[in-house]
Amino acid sequence: MGSNFRNPGLIAVTIGVALAVLFTAAGVTGVLDTRLGLGLAAVCLTAAALMYVFYSRANAVTRTGYGSLLMVIAVGLIIPLLTVNQQQQQVSASNQLYDQRLQDGAALFGQYCATCHGFLGQGAQGPKLNNNAVVNKLTDEDLTRIISGGIAGNGDPTKLAMPAWLDTYGGSLTEEDISYLVALIHSSNPDYIKTNGLEKVNGFNYVFGTLTNATQIAEYKDQKANLGKPTRPDIGLFKDLTAQTKVTVPIEDTPAADNAIYNFSPRYIIIKAGTTVTWVNQSSAPHTVVPTVANQFTASGILQNGSTSNTYTYTFAKAGDYPYYCSIHPAMTAWIIVQ
Repeated sequence: MGSNFRNPGLIAVTIGVALAVLFTAAGVTGVLDTRLGLGLAAVCLTAAALMYVFYSRANAVTRTGYGSLLMVIAVGLIIPLLTVNQQQQQVSASNQLYDQRLQDGAALFGQYCATCHGFLGQGAQGPKLNNNAVVNKLTDEDLTRIISGGIAGNGDPTKLAMPAWLDTYGGSLTEEDISYLVALIHSSNPDYIKTNGLEKVNGFNYVFGTLTNATQIAEYKDQKANLGKPTRPDIGLFKDLTAQTKVTVPIEDTPAADNAIYNFSPRYIIIKAGTTVTWVNQSSAPHTVVPTVANQFTASGILQNGSTSNTYTYTFAKAGDYPYYCSIHPAMTAWIIVQ
């Protein structure tokens, strides 16, 4: 019994099992990376088992040779594990840095951008930014340029559709701030994330956690509850045309308007059931009339001023709310209430 206890192979097994348990616990509890901890545990058990076999069956010279071989094998296994762990740590650090950029971008978005683009990036007065197919085609440089310098109005340098945000141009944001917003917008683009090997996190989901103002929090919750549903504008903005059975809505150039450089005029009307509405394109650009709620009424084709196809007519037979927009210029929104 005493001879077996002093057997170096049995001692190696004891030490190997103890180390394996230690490394496994470290991997499971997070002290070490899980894969590294389990990998080191496997190395310890394998080395201990081989040493036990060798010391039980070999002579002194053979034992020494096997011991040296085991040392080489152990080192050969540990080095790749350490290399993999280092790479994983680098990836983890990179993901943490990227995640922090998204959180910083979300805080800036909630403070400066949500009023026009919605707290979820769903679009409001400004276009949708959360996974918008058109916006997704823009490069980092494109978005940086647009956010930095703003978007000019329709040939009017004194009227901006979106102001310049870079502090160099009188805005409130630094170049670093704008880079955070660019990262935030791209985080909603699955193709961009896949191409650049980034973590699959939509930064717009962080916006709510950055809000501290009670009014903003209430607006966020309201917008989320109504996401995908158009919100009727204030009733005071609607023009009552219920006395008419036929209504004409011109489409005009409105370069000084806050919402778009073209508009349906009037944008908001109240009519009675059975009223026929005719849209007439008097604008310098082509337009369409498309229901915001799919299939709520028949959409028009392209209306082109100066041609025979510059008008579109539809009779609203049922009471209800009928929001619509121009598919060519999505900022052109309007609403009809049918009584």
